[in-house]
Amino acid sequence: MKVFTRDHRITGEYHPLWNEYFGGMKPCVLDIETTGLSGSRGRVILIGLLTYTGSGVRITQFLAENHYEECRVLDAAMDFIESENTGYLITFNGQSFDVPFINARLDANFTGRSLCLYDLDLYRFLRLTTDLRSRIGSLSQKSVENYYGILDDRGDTITGRESVIMFEEYALTGNSTLEKIILTHNREDVLHLNRLMYLALADIDNMHAALAKYGFPADGGRLSVRPKIMKQKNMLRITGSQNYAASSCAFFPDTGCAVTAEFNALSSSYQIDAPLGRLDDDFYIDAQSLGFDLSEDPMCVNGWLILDSRTVNLISRLLTEKYADL
Repeated sequence: MKVFTRDHRITGEYHPLWNEYFGGMKPCVLDIETTGLSGSRGRVILIGLLTYTGSGVRITQFLAENHYEECRVLDAAMDFIESENTGYLITFNGQSFDVPFINARLDANFTGRSLCLYDLDLYRFLRLTTDLRSRIGSLSQKSVENYYGILDDRGDTITGRESVIMFEEYALTGNSTLEKIILTHNREDVLHLNRLMYLALADIDNMHAALAKYGFPADGGRLSVRPKIMKQKNMLRITGSQNYAASSCAFFPDTGCAVTAEFNALSSSYQIDAPLGRLDDDFYIDAQSLGFDLSEDPMCVNGWLILDSRTVNLISRLLTEKYADL
């Protein structure tokens, strides 16, 4: 196995509201190269990871030199992610491919490890929260790069499929030119995905609503939170996933608190229901009786929090963390 690093001078924040949801959590942009699409038959041959440094970003790549080094690549990448204290992943279609593939191969190699961090899958995020797909016809990474005018900035000229074909020859010959081409393709994928985070998120009109629809992190990324106001029931329903350290417990309404909460370790899911007050089309929640002092929030009046896209997320995160930690 070989390890490669390269630094780039890129600084800034993904979105003006990003720290409100992701502050204190370190991102890691991830992309993998494999010998096939099935985690049961294909193997991981290259993992590229982009992390932030004090002066920009660093791309670290773990490359197998042959088909028998997959376990070394997987372990090295997992060690790196853990050593960086990674709070969340950024992927492109990672929830459907990269992360399940890695976990399948970790299991196949009997490592006893799993990759279970909060994943901001930009493909899924754009598909759920924007009409970009209907406007450009495809949400492939290169189509989105083309839409934002950065496709021609790529330093590679091959596809993922061509990368696999080249690896077969590289595994036999160790050809340094093939090695450089394979590495460049993967490096450009993570570098351009990071650039898309700046460009695509800047086009989101209401980031609070978009993150609520996709699911935002809570408790340092251990939980994903998806709130929704159930207008017919005058209720705030919070659903989501327990990304790691899942537990099972249930809380039922009583005279002191009307909240219902259920956490399921088997499915790594949870659901919380909290009653709301309503005046015409406006909803509010008794934050004070729930144990939260939000008196400094401009939308809080006499302990009652008036709900909009921001405050729905605020109270949902607080409720989720409260009941997850009980």
